Order: sequence, then structure tokens, then C-alpha cells
Amino acid sequence: MGSRLSGLRALSRALYKRAGLFLIYFRGERPRVRKRRRQVSQGRMENLGRGLVAMRTGEGIFISWRMFLTEDHVYGTASSPMMYTLLRDGAVIATFEGKTNYIDKEGTLESVYSVRMPSGEECEGVRPFSSGSNWFDIPLVRPSDSPYGPYTINDVSAGDLDGDGEYELVVKWDSAGRDNSEPGLTGNVLLDAYKLDGTKLWEHPIDLGVNIRAGAHYTQFLVYDFNRDGRSEIVMKTAPGSKDGEGRFVSEASREDSIRSCDNTPDYRDSRGMVLKGEEFLTVFDGRTGKALDTIDYPNKRIDSAMWGDTDGNRSERYTAAVAWLDGKRPYAFFMRGYYWGRKDPRQARHGAFGVSVEGSRFGRPVVFDTSGRASGYRKWNEFYVGEGNHNCVVADVDGDGRDEVLTGTICYKLTRRRKLSVWWCGFLGHGDALHIMARDPGHVGYDYFTVHECGGRHPYLKDKALDRGMSVIDAATGHTIFHIGSPGDMGRGMMADVGAGGWYQFWGVSEVEGSAERLLVGPFARTPKGIEKVDIPGVSANFRIFWDGDLYDELLDGKPGEPLEVTSWNGKRMERIFTTEGCVSINGTKANPCLQADILGDWREEIVMAREDNEALRVFVSDIPSDFSLMTLMHDPVYRAGVAAEQTGYNQPPHVGFCLNKP
Repeated sequence: MGSRLSGLRALSRALYKRAGLFLIYFRGERPRVRKRRRQVSQGRMENLGRGLVAMRTGEGIFISWRMFLTEDHVYGTASSPMMYTLLRDGAVIATFEGKTNYIDKEGTLESVYSVRMPSGEECEGVRPFSSGSNWFDIPLVRPSDSPYGPYTINDVSAGDLDGDGEYELVVKWDSAGRDNSEPGLTGNVLLDAYKLDGTKLWEHPIDLGVNIRAGAHYTQFLVYDFNRDGRSEIVMKTAPGSKDGEGRFVSEASREDSIRSCDNTPDYRDSRGMVLKGEEFLTVFDGRTGKALDTIDYPNKRIDSAMWGDTDGNRSERYTAAVAWLDGKRPYAFFMRGYYWGRKDPRQARHGAFGVSVEGSRFGRPVVFDTSGRASGYRKWNEFYVGEGNHNCVVADVDGDGRDEVLTGTICYKLTRRRKLSVWWCGFLGHGDALHIMARDPGHVGYDYFTVHECGGRHPYLKDKALDRGMSVIDAATGHTIFHIGSPGDMGRGMMADVGAGGWYQFWGVSEVEGSAERLLVGPFARTPKGIEKVDIPGVSANFRIFWDGDLYDELLDGKPGEPLEVTSWNGKRMERIFTTEGCVSINGTKANPCLQADILGDWREEIVMAREDNEALRVFVSDIPSDFSLMTLMHDPVYRAGVAAEQTGYNQPPHVGFCLNKP
């Protein structure tokens, strides 16, 4: 009897393993999903200063400053409101209980403001912006033209690089940057670091060399305090010939003899300008100096471009990246590679991902997932996950176990307690260009995840039958599709936000129409207590959401390629323009992105960092609208902070907060 039971158990395990993918798609709910914990964590909190800012408005001098997680009695860990004392020129002008912005009608451009805490601690004084408005410029040293054209400002990311409690900015410079589908030579990708007063931190820019092509999908640079020493590092893909901020080859920082002895002189570009061969590295740089601290072999090696689904690099050379506390104890640099189906045969493609921590000045041991049998991390059935990634990704602890998951397309990655990087769930709905994650639904314990689909998915058990494209709202913990609606073509853009126009939040997408140049708005829809309902929101855009005007609803940020961006707000009838980033240009072509959107200064509202028209400076716009609401800096929310770190990746997406706001 015992042997018969043993045989039945073995058969059951075999059948379960074989049917695993089927269950992931159809069972709807995953087991052991825990109630979501309050999404604040003092252990992950950056040690920040007050970020005090002052600016002239038509009503006087507007001043705002940071509230910390430990001072917020509503969304943070404080038991009661914090008292702040505001000083002008050393004299007390006001005392507040839990308030983080104020208009001083008696102030001038020469006034000096500071904030004092009950402990007697007082932040360094600041004057209003010299612009006389709500913006200031950060002058940059623009690199000399490359042989292929001038350098222009591209993506920017933020981190406390020198440990002074305030954010610095890492700037990526591109020259003749191209999409992976476009042939042509590009200039070397360069990165610089600046304090907000324009002080340049590194002696030389990080120069990735000729073997890293310029463009939105090649260099994903993560700025974060990975080793938890109080200063941010930078992690990115490098190659032979890449140099650090001290002018040394990054290979010299490696512990591996094979990397240290590599030849840094080859030029691996082919006749089309693509780099499809040669060694591939991953390097961590010191944020204060730009010095390379460690270099390892890139865990998801290219091996052969054809493995990824084509032979011209349109699949093998597309990357995304994020920061995730995969084990709940430390941050990992998380990278993904390849997210399309094969050009000829959907299954003849490859998708890879890995996470790696930084311990001191060295990389830890990477955890790797790979769909290919010729690369590490392979397991049977992984080939079904090809074609399911997006041009971007989001991070959250979706199941409430204290460990972050990474979501892209309709794949959710998780690090198991046995340190195996695996797919937690997969929806098989196909690749897309935009995604968002929110916790705005008070009736749902967990996160709602929104993604759009460029092409129909292919479920492994439905043979070649294509599933509908369009857009989907998904339970981030389980992969269960809450709502899906199709579209007549590639849905290239999509937005999920709460602009205040009905329900708990709203979402919509913009679809192509097959055989024409027409763009069709699908939606908007609202998530309400009754379910999903159609709503009317004239003037919506599908680029970025932003906190700007002082209420707890989202505004929208959008504009035309290469022009200023506009902030629009719901006025009860339509989205109305309330602010324009004059004198600046958007980046990333048709995506029309800011260089960065993040809460890097002042109160909880978000700043807009733009490239000035002449590309000689960054212009930082700060909201000068008084607000009756005060909450902790958004950068102390783990989901939002991860969103800022990932914002620069691929097709940039805006960060979202990871908690439900108590709107009046």
C-alpha cells in the first residue's frame, strides 16, 4: 500500500509540474496571499534633510519643506502631528502643527528662511529662487559634439550621492541616439553627476565607450543606496572600453582575472551600427566620485543574438531595470533583457532577468532567471514566458510578505525563500509599452496593476490562437484579470490615475487603428464600488500623472515632442491647463517625457526636471500652489522610491504612491 501511495504522489507531482502554467493563468487567485502591510518602512528610509525651498509668487514668498515618514501621523509612523517653526532672517514668523508650506506676504527675494524642529535642530537657511519665479536652473558642462552629432540631455535620476541628506542628479547625455530597430552609428553614452547648485561631482563623465549604443533601450542606470552606507551608487551595463568618472577602464575594478585582462581596444559595432558581439559587463560606481567599484560579467549573456528572436539586435539589446528589495533585507539591482516574441516563430525567442545586491564595494552573487537552455537559470517550461515583457517595469511588495516583486508586461517576478528567481504569475496577454501600479482602491487589499498590449497574447495551451490586445487591470498579487477591453490595434499608450472624475481611480488607453494613422481613445473607465463604469473626462492625456496643485488627486503631465510640457487638472468638466514648463523641451521623441519627475525638494508635491532649450542646463520646476494637505515626502514610500529609480528605464513611466490617500 505504501509503495502505491508513493507512486500516486510522484504522479501527482509530475502532473502538477506539467500543468503549472495552465494553473497560473486560469486559477485566478494564488494561494497564501497575505494582507498587504502598511507600505512604509523605516529600514528603507533615506536619511534626508528638509529640502527647504522658497520662491516668489503673486501673493508673497511661498516656502515649503519635507516631512519625514517618522513625522507623519497619517501615512507614516508618528503618533501625533509634528510642530514646525518657520524663521525669516533668524526671527520666528509662524509655528505650524503638521503643516509643510506657507506664504510669507512680508518676504522679499533677499529674505533667508529656515525651519526649526521641537528638538532645537534648525535646517540651513535658503533664499528664494533668483529666477523670481517657481523654477531654478542647474548649469551643466555640455560635452563636445561627437562625430555623429551634438550631445543632448536625456534621462535624469536622483540619489544622495555624497551623503549630505539632499538629492543630487545623474544626467545621461546622448548623441544621435537611436531605437533598436534603426541602423546608424551613435556617439558614446556619457553620464555626469551634479548637485542642485550646479557643482559637478566627477572629474570625468562616465564614458560607456563605443560598445554601448546610445538610445532609450540600451543604458538603464540605477541610482540608489545599494550598500546602505548613506550614499547612492550607480549600477549599469558596461562593456570593454567603458571608463569611469576617474578616467579608468571599468574592467580594472573587477575581481575576475578574465575581466581585468580584457582587451579594451576592440570596436564591436557592425556595418549597421549595432553591437551584437563582444564581452558584456555590469558595473557599480561610487556616486560621489564616479569611480568603478566592481565589474562582473553580465549575468544574462547575449551568447548569440539570434537566440532572442532576430539577428539584428532588436530583441537581444532591449533592456529594462529597477531597484527591488527582493529578499526584504537589502536592495537589488534588477535587470531584464528581451521582451518580444521571435520574429519568425513566437517561441524561438528568449527572455532573461537577474537581481544582484551590492555588499560594501562589491557585487553579491546574482540570482538569475533565463528562458534559454544555453544560459544559467533554465528550467523546463520557461520558454512560454517569452514575449511577455514591457518597455518598463514596476516594483511593489504585492503579496505582503515583506519582499518586493517586479512586474513587467504580464509577468510578475519573485525571489523565493530558497533564493530562486522565478515567475510568480504570468497572464500571457503579451508585450506592451506602458504600465502603472496603484493602491487607490479602498475596497481591494492589494495593488491594482494596469498595462496596455501592443499585440495579442498567445497562451501556451491555446496553440496559435491570439488573445485580444487592448488594456488590462490586474490584481498584482495573483495575476487575476480584474478588467480587460480590446482595441483595434496596438495600444501604445495608457494611463491609470485618480484625477477626481469619478470612482476610486480612472484608466484609459490610446490605440492605433489597423491600416490607418488614426489614434483612438479607449475609455476612460472608472473603478467604482459598483465595478468598472465608463466616464467622460474631456482633455485627458496618456503620458505622466503628477501631484502638483495641492489636492490629493493626480494631475496629468504631457506635451508635444521637443516642446514644453503642460500640467492639466480636472475642473469638474474637463482637464484644464494650470502650468507650462516654459523655456524647456521634452525628451525621448514621441514619448515627450520630462528628464525626471520626482519629489526631490520641498513638500510632498513633485518636481519637474526638464532640459532647457539650449541643452546647457536643467530647469527644475517646483509647485508654488498652497496646499491644505501635508504628508511625508513621497520618497519615503517604498513603491514611489522604486518608481523614481525605474523612471529612466525604456519608455519612461511616472512613479505612483504605494498607499491609499484619504481624500475628503
